[in-house]
Amino acid sequence: MANVFYSLSRGVLFTLGVVAVITLLILLEKWLTRGIQKKGDLYPALLSFLVILAKTVIPLVLLWKVYGLDPGSLGWVKGGFFQAVLKGVVLAAFIMAFIFIYQKYSYLLFHKPYTSTGGRFLKKGVPGAAIGIAVSAAFMNAFGEEIIFRGMLLPALSGCLGVVLAVVVQSLIFTVYHFFPLQNSVLLFMMGIFFALGYLWSGSLITPVLAHLTVNGSPALLFLIRSLRTR
Repeated sequence: MANVFYSLSRGVLFTLGVVAVITLLILLEKWLTRGIQKKGDLYPALLSFLVILAKTVIPLVLLWKVYGLDPGSLGWVKGGFFQAVLKGVVLAAFIMAFIFIYQKYSYLLFHKPYTSTGGRFLKKGVPGAAIGIAVSAAFMNAFGEEIIFRGMLLPALSGCLGVVLAVVVQSLIFTVYHFFPLQNSVLLFMMGIFFALGYLWSGSLITPVLAHLTVNGSPALLFLIRSLRTR
């Protein structure tokens, strides 16, 4: 019992520390962005990319080195590669449908229209290079976050909390990690649940990675293609 309590205490302290560091990074990004937006959209995009890189590397290294969670033993192809890919496509379609419904009707709960955190790219002309950075950041986010939350954190939490509670807790941490407004965070929390269920469903990290890639990358990728065609 004492060992379990000690492990949970370490986990709480570790999580709070990582959340504090990430919060400072995001606040710093927001503060710096105001000053460099005058130079165009490319510089804020580069700054966002660096923050996303730090948000990915810091938890990954700490989970690996502090907790000994090996990212090399994540079960990438358990249950068969093609089965994992097929389930990833199904999961992506389900999540995209859920996102569409939530964004359309969440105003009933929050009394205001849903605004995407990346919506500014769709509302005004942005250089193709900035959109390209957004696409690459989306891909990095998908791989990094799935390795961290579903590949490393979910199995570790399942060992001491049980699978059901672990799914909820990892999704809560996943939501706080992004530091979004409440209306966006509710959607993000549900996505964290779906990604975890997809991982448990297929037994392969390929499934949530593919779904995450689709959700993160498709809007920016489509807008990049449209932007390049108009040049």
